[in-house]
Amino acid sequence: MAEGQKVIDLTVSALAARCSGTFGRGFRLRSVGRRLYVQLTGRRVPLYLDFEADPVDVQERALALLRFRHEHKDGFDSDAWHEACFGEGVRTGKRPGRKGKSEKRRLDVNEVAAIWQRFKRAQGVSDATIERHYFSRLRQLDPEQPLSDSSLLQAIEQTSPRSPSRRRAVAFLRQLCELCGQPWNGPLLDPLQNAGMAVEHRPQAFFSDDEIKKITSGGLSGPWQRVVVLLAVYGLRPWEAWVAEPSKDRPDCIWIPAGKTNRHGTTPPRQVPPFHPEWVEEFRLPQLWAKPLPSLSSKSQAGARVNQHLRRHGLIGGEGQTSYGFRHAYARRLHSPRYRVTDAHASLFMGHTVAAHHKAYRSWLGGEDPIALYQGPLP
Repeated sequence: MAEGQKVIDLTVSALAARCSGTFGRGFRLRSVGRRLYVQLTGRRVPLYLDFEADPVDVQERALALLRFRHEHKDGFDSDAWHEACFGEGVRTGKRPGRKGKSEKRRLDVNEVAAIWQRFKRAQGVSDATIERHYFSRLRQLDPEQPLSDSSLLQAIEQTSPRSPSRRRAVAFLRQLCELCGQPWNGPLLDPLQNAGMAVEHRPQAFFSDDEIKKITSGGLSGPWQRVVVLLAVYGLRPWEAWVAEPSKDRPDCIWIPAGKTNRHGTTPPRQVPPFHPEWVEEFRLPQLWAKPLPSLSSKSQAGARVNQHLRRHGLIGGEGQTSYGFRHAYARRLHSPRYRVTDAHASLFMGHTVAAHHKAYRSWLGGEDPIALYQGPLP
């Protein structure tokens, strides 16, 4: 396979995801030599592009071909299609104005960002997710030559050498270069991914019981107090505090009607019990249900908004402390000698799989001896 073919493969995937309802079953993107053609119901139609073309140009030309075919259902006129691409002129079968192989133009960071955004949108990814997961990395690139070796190296080295973010950064930038048709210096950049080496995870900061009591009594306003108490008592994800409801079956439990959605699917709704149950009354949760919730434009903003509010009041600020510290503390309580909850039940209460529970929590339960943890006397 030619080097540039990878770019087109990515483009075809994006086109298929974006226009699956428009393409007929006979649609295929083919390359003959360095030229691109669309196979339409057994007929090969030229796109008048080669696979060094910008993937965005390929997308736009292919969509234009589909529109053209729809408008000419009675018969496909190849000369009319050529004229639609280039205007009037003698059909030569060659791309007008192309005199030999020209030097590939360097893209600036805005053009690269636009190409990546269109690619991810074609996969159904929201703009908020693209901004959160990718644009922060793009801002670390050189504005004028973002995909040069020095620019890529600088962005990669801003991550910790053996961290998950380092591996994600290398994989993302490699795919970005392929999508933009720019060379990727594998001998220089691939070793920085540290494949095969153990990944160093950051220690998960959690709150002790005393810290939780101090935070919940820290003078928060009514709406925010409701959010923080729900996180503290039930170990919710930050956004789940906005959808939590009192349980109809047990007054000390809450009901989460909406599950978490990711590429593997959506977790089911769940009922969440408190560990410790005395906190329900101690933190006055029954009275807080009447309080309105703070405004929230999207689920993805929930964690940042809670963190900002807690820091503004001086209630958190230690190394690694975030609103997820309540969830981590809940996980530790589940496996404490007082409760001794099984991994299956713990994952059910926390709204994820047993495998996710093992990966996220079992590995950092504080170095306690598991046997001693489970052999402690019940109160």
